[in-house]
Amino acid sequence: MMIRRTFALLSGAAFLGLAVPASPAGAQDDLYGRMQRVNSGLNSYQADVTVAIQLHTFPYLSPTLEGKAFFKRPDRSAVQFQAVPALAGQLKKVVGQIEPPSDWPKLYDVSQTSDDGANALFKLVRKKNGRIDHVDVKVDDKTATVSEMTYFYKDSGGTIKFTNTYDQIAGNFVLKQQTGKVDIPHYNADVSSTFANYKINVPVDDKVFQDS
Repeated sequence: MMIRRTFALLSGAAFLGLAVPASPAGAQDDLYGRMQRVNSGLNSYQADVTVAIQLHTFPYLSPTLEGKAFFKRPDRSAVQFQAVPALAGQLKKVVGQIEPPSDWPKLYDVSQTSDDGANALFKLVRKKNGRIDHVDVKVDDKTATVSEMTYFYKDSGGTIKFTNTYDQIAGNFVLKQQTGKVDIPHYNADVSSTFANYKINVPVDDKVFQDS
């Protein structure tokens, strides 16, 4: 749902099956190619989103936020909450965010590390020096969709993990739920986002992306 975000990002991939030698994504079968073709007919959407937050560190808040999620090809996405407290301002930059696999090589050195026939694991190592060391990504072999992303931070040793479940609408895989776990020093939280009432391939005003 992670990455250049102001709110620490979520994901950690379990090691499934026997490891294979790391090699560039796409050098092993056509999974990486299929990942880039998922939702090839999806040009835009609008959806309702509900975000439930549970902070396990001070100030121990547990708010629930309501809003709208938007997407527009090629890679523009935004969330607008009905109320915009400081926390919502941070969350709108991470809720529902998944970096397109086609963008991975621009940001990361990409390798596929394992595939047990049901799930594949990729390791994305950040090319530019920054807070994120690497990202572990779990991909469903059958649907070629990202089921988990875990961001590993250099400075704090913390992690953020996102787990995604999908609905299939008009042949497109769209987020149904995204659960996140933030585990960094002095900040621990669970975030659960639910998406509903999708409107597929509808006009989306570019203004909704200006503050995102």
